[in-house]
Amino acid sequence: MKTTPHGWTIIDADAGVLSFTYNFAGEGTSNTFTAKLPSGGLVVVSPASKISQEQFDDLAAYGEVEAVVANNGFHHLGLARWHELAPKARLFAAPGAVARIAKRSKTAPTLEPLSALEPLLGDDVAVVEVPTSKAGETWVRVKLAKGYAWYASDLLANLDRLPSNFFVRMLFKLTKSGPGYRVFNLAVKLIVKDKKAGLRAMLDDVREHPPTVMVPAHGGIVTGKAVAADTEALLSAAVG
Repeated sequence: MKTTPHGWTIIDADAGVLSFTYNFAGEGTSNTFTAKLPSGGLVVVSPASKISQEQFDDLAAYGEVEAVVANNGFHHLGLARWHELAPKARLFAAPGAVARIAKRSKTAPTLEPLSALEPLLGDDVAVVEVPTSKAGETWVRVKLAKGYAWYASDLLANLDRLPSNFFVRMLFKLTKSGPGYRVFNLAVKLIVKDKKAGLRAMLDDVREHPPTVMVPAHGGIVTGKAVAADTEALLSAAVG
């Protein structure tokens, strides 16, 4: 895949689907995801923290940033920065995310509910809150010319290596959260009350809208002819 001058991966230019990997908490990385709205503007999901003006400006070729979504109550570190860079953009999150962010962040701007975002999305973009979510966990899918580009949020991960910290690394191993393309079991324990119900809902949506590209919140982009089948297999095994 091609990239912009300042590091955005261009997944589908026509659909405004790009991804940007950013660092947080030492060696941690996460992915920002964008999609084009019917208005021609962009919705930005999991806004990158400490994004530069130049990195932000790369998006102008694909549309003006009109909406920013915190995909759960943990991915809020970039909200204030994006509000600064795109002051006209509206900011959204699921209720559980709004509640957690209000407790954890002194700098986050006011967030609107996802119900207010829905009229802006049109038929080709969906922002879906996970059933039984504890902190507003939300996945996103975008219709492409062929298939769908998905943002899996913290339900799936595709880590090429585990964290260097021994105890954290052992938690990843014990929960089978990596390395490789996996259900992010360690995160799922924290973000949903009923694991099977949440993953079953994603499985149903994957079957109805099969991905050709999967962008997890953490780890590399998953592409190729087997993405849909591999994702379905992961989720099917997890729900039993």
